[in-house]
Amino acid sequence: MRAGKLHTFRRMKRLALISALLLGLFASAPAAIKRDPADVLKESQEAFEKRDFDRAIKLLTQAIDANPKLAPAIVLRGFAYAAKEEYEKAVADYTEALKLQPGDVRPLNFRAATYQAMKAWDKAIADYTDLIKRSPDDIEPLCNRGICHAQAGDDKKAFEDFNKAVEVAPKNPIPRQLRGSAHADAGRVTEALADFKEAIELDPNNPQSYLYRARVYLVENQAEDALLDFEEALRRAPELTGAANDYAWTLATNPNDKIRDGRKAIKYAKDACHASDYKHAPTIDTLAAAYAEAGEWEEAVKWQEEAAKLAEKSHPKDVKGMKERLMLYKEKRPYREDPRKEMERLKNEKL
Repeated sequence: MRAGKLHTFRRMKRLALISALLLGLFASAPAAIKRDPADVLKESQEAFEKRDFDRAIKLLTQAIDANPKLAPAIVLRGFAYAAKEEYEKAVADYTEALKLQPGDVRPLNFRAATYQAMKAWDKAIADYTDLIKRSPDDIEPLCNRGICHAQAGDDKKAFEDFNKAVEVAPKNPIPRQLRGSAHADAGRVTEALADFKEAIELDPNNPQSYLYRARVYLVENQAEDALLDFEEALRRAPELTGAANDYAWTLATNPNDKIRDGRKAIKYAKDACHASDYKHAPTIDTLAAAYAEAGEWEEAVKWQEEAAKLAEKSHPKDVKGMKERLMLYKEKRPYREDPRKEMERLKNEKL
């Protein structure tokens, strides 16, 4: 079972929202640059849509060089740096934009999210606190601050933020999802399931509620219920990689013989791997386990070796387990995981 950590309430704008972001930022841009801001807008938008962040940075740097006080371009360049995981440069741009336009919450929001990606919890919490003071009825920074508190190990403050978010937005399922995840992480199963149930009642079409509840069911050895929730999540969001990966992992590794289905596991594991262009170690690890369950040992070994290789850089803590599974597959033995024991192991590692 892939133990799901608390996720951000809402990540940085997706590419589908890039156009709106660009339009909003350039609406207030001064016309003091040599090129028409509309041209920069168009070319930058095209670069973002193509995920050509280097070109976006080049274009925006040209605009900034022509007018160092063009805050919207500085924000966008920070966004491009963040997309490349050049977080220090992104933070520098957001900070500069805040100096130029201290009343604009967008660079502050982006900087907070970037600090969060850097696991600089104290700095992220400080920025989210500033955002909360500016917009006390906005649950996004409140939820994100709670996530940072949880990741930093301060469960008390995390629950305070999640409880406040539920109070501020009682009809929004997101705070209940987060609070339920926090309850689950703390071993409070009854409270976690209650929150997920309420979240589903508030929005039956939100796939994350089913995904989070499925993970709790797995730890409680209720694999049949977990599969149903994974299926509900995927029915509503077939592109939800986390659900596809967890579903495949369960079908491939659960100790209950009635649960496992190697062929189906391969299908969903491939879907998850395809979404990351076969460059994400944990999903490839799942694909290898699926092939092992199906008795396709050569494929299992091949993909497990690839998973371990990728994990050396991206998931070093997972390498040991991946290599242990590799030895199993070389011996033509499938992998079985007890979700409850795995959760206990992860908790002990955190301690």
